[in-house]
Amino acid sequence: MKIIIIGAGIACVSAIKAIRLQNKDIKITVYGEETYYPYKRIRLTKDLASGIQESSLLVEKQSWYEENKVTIYKEKKVIRINPSAHRIYLSDGTVDEYTALLLANGASNLVLPIKGVEKENVFTLRNLLDAQVILEQAEKSKKVLMIGGGILGLEIAWSLTKLGKKVTIVEALPELMSRQLDERASAILKKVVEAHGVVVHTGSQVKELTGNRRVEGFITDQNLSQSCEMVIHCTGIRPNIQLVEDTGIQINRGIVVNNRMETNLPDIYAAGDVAEYQGAIPGLWSVASLQGEIAGSNIAGIRRVYDVPAAATVMNAFHYTMFSICVVDDSAADIVLIDQPKENKYRKILFRDEEMIGAVFMGSIKELPSVKRAMENKARFPEVYDRNMQVSDFQNLLQEKQSKKELQPAGAASVGK
Repeated sequence: MKIIIIGAGIACVSAIKAIRLQNKDIKITVYGEETYYPYKRIRLTKDLASGIQESSLLVEKQSWYEENKVTIYKEKKVIRINPSAHRIYLSDGTVDEYTALLLANGASNLVLPIKGVEKENVFTLRNLLDAQVILEQAEKSKKVLMIGGGILGLEIAWSLTKLGKKVTIVEALPELMSRQLDERASAILKKVVEAHGVVVHTGSQVKELTGNRRVEGFITDQNLSQSCEMVIHCTGIRPNIQLVEDTGIQINRGIVVNNRMETNLPDIYAAGDVAEYQGAIPGLWSVASLQGEIAGSNIAGIRRVYDVPAAATVMNAFHYTMFSICVVDDSAADIVLIDQPKENKYRKILFRDEEMIGAVFMGSIKELPSVKRAMENKARFPEVYDRNMQVSDFQNLLQEKQSKKELQPAGAASVGK
């Protein structure tokens, strides 16, 4: 038996670990397009200001792959798959055959149709090479435009601010992190960001990047015109599905998988940012890791099914912490506990049918483990419906239930019968 994994990210490494738990000798071959061993992509935006070193980002050392009998090829691009023949074709003309194939080739950053986006010194941050090039240009730049006010854009903006750059953020949606925060929370976040000298324009779109060969400035749809020496855009991802087009593998926005990470074709699995499960592509490191684990277990013959985890978005930047988890829209809940904003702090917890379905905590992240555990255990809280409860009251209730071991930790993955 031979397993081929296309893509060398966290889904790949998690799959390898799951396979090796069951079988130490199955042949595993990995094809990755980058020049590096799998690394912690999630750290790129967070660690930008302190310099990017491959050795500090590696998920596992090179020796780990040797010890686990994994053949890993770097700078190898797979250009075609033949599912019926169980073969893959590489850009250098070589061919390889598999018994089981895991597609873990991730996603690319979206490039918005902005006039001038092709100019020099316009960047996006998706991989280690991107980060290194951005840092090189940042040394020569004073003013930076950040297109996109999501979590990654904010982390990049913070890194550049720490490097002494004058950063302007332009976000098309009405609020920062509007998919993860409500209006109150986003207003607090904007205040925190602006307090560090970052200029924020929400509800505005960049319509043109000006300059000749190199970018020299930008113009928005609000007729704001400013100068800048570099631009970074971070406005979402696009799963890398081009490889499987016209192969018979079902695709939508991503590669469609079931709860075992199987595609519609036998012996072919997908996990991570390229995979679409129940119409969703979370684009989160923790989800990619879990999906890789589930895929690896099933490839190795252990039936495991994927339960959608309570995935959280966490920010630790601008000397400020916050987290958001699952549902934040009040209309989806039948009970909402809210603390009124005070000194950049704000807490909101949402319930439906006695279960916690989401939460936003601005100014603290210490509550995340207990909140996440309760949500993944589908713990019920009828007490919330029985009395007029404040967020602090619920926190005490949650701690009480945990101390009585009424909320046992539960994995987001389960073994199917």
